[in-house]
Amino acid sequence: MFLEMTLRRNPRLIETAVKLHRAGEIAPNTYLIDVDAIRANVRLLVQAARDQQLTLYMMTKQLGRNPDLARIIAEAGIERAVAVDPWEALTLGRAGIQIGNVGHLVQVPSRMIPEILALEPEVVTVFSLDKAREISEAAVRLGKRQALLLKVVGPLDTIYEGQLGGVAEAELLPTAAAIMRLPGVAVAGVTSFPCFLYDAAEGRVKPTENAATVLRGAELLRRELGLTLEQINTPSANMASTFPLLRRLGATHAEPGHAITGTTPLHACQDQPELPAMVYVSEISHIYQDKAYAVGGGFYRRSQVKEAMVGTDFMTMTGNRLEAEEIAPESIDYYGTLRSGGRKVRVGDTAIYAFRTQIFVTRSEVALVEGVQRGSPRISGIYDSQGKKLR
Repeated sequence: MFLEMTLRRNPRLIETAVKLHRAGEIAPNTYLIDVDAIRANVRLLVQAARDQQLTLYMMTKQLGRNPDLARIIAEAGIERAVAVDPWEALTLGRAGIQIGNVGHLVQVPSRMIPEILALEPEVVTVFSLDKAREISEAAVRLGKRQALLLKVVGPLDTIYEGQLGGVAEAELLPTAAAIMRLPGVAVAGVTSFPCFLYDAAEGRVKPTENAATVLRGAELLRRELGLTLEQINTPSANMASTFPLLRRLGATHAEPGHAITGTTPLHACQDQPELPAMVYVSEISHIYQDKAYAVGGGFYRRSQVKEAMVGTDFMTMTGNRLEAEEIAPESIDYYGTLRSGGRKVRVGDTAIYAFRTQIFVTRSEVALVEGVQRGSPRISGIYDSQGKKLR
């Protein structure tokens, strides 16, 4: 999906990946992340957000919720994180990363609420009055006042399977009014997901119905309950080129994730300010019936993987690209399948991919490499897919 763009815009990263694998410094099934490019992308995002008066939370799940990389992102200007689930909040919070938003997409489990509130998140997203009540009770016991975001869901909204839930738009007003009567909590704003999506037919990012629902919800709360909302949080496809659109619609907060690595769907087909900053490194395990099989463990089912470069040196590999086959969702990705198509491929060859991923749901290792853009690459650490440093 991103191989052609990465070859053109960040060839040094691919060349580094090949050299490190051939030297045995990284194993197959490793995501290699260009820290130089990450820093540059974050600084660019911060300036673009400042121009549009937006506040940013970093999303790290696609990077393997890596605390060391989160610290680098924070130092570059995005100081707070959005945690996709409470375990990510704990991983980052215990490492000293400030938590911006937690509870969206995964609600904080009842018995984990005190531990999460102790991290002092800026906001906690809730899907129901019941969850708000639990947070209220915990906040009172801890002597805190916790700001809440309400995930509001309209009848025509896009909600992915496995992510269903939220306050129905028709119930938003009574739910918010009831939450306002609870001690220890305050309604700070509204959110949903996905608020923006890439339209391949039009070649641009467009607001979804979810965005309209969030804006209607915000206006309703202001008009009927007199709330001064601190946040209208509109995640998905948040990147420098879409920030003006967010601002025009009235958003206050964005949560860039794939923009940090230059791997949104828009980045695959159009030059964007953010550089591609991540590749997946594997090697050919075996060849069977005219197909080559690369060691797996990191193939994400929504990756839209198209091809891989295969060989033993960068220059040769640029002209030796094999078509990839999608892995059936019911299968474990022990291997990635490549169609040889008459091209040269041997057992032990390096295979370099660049595709959309979510590292935290893989079995991969993650290698951070400094100095790629300066021509002096050095691995600063190798981690598992949950951010634990291995070596």
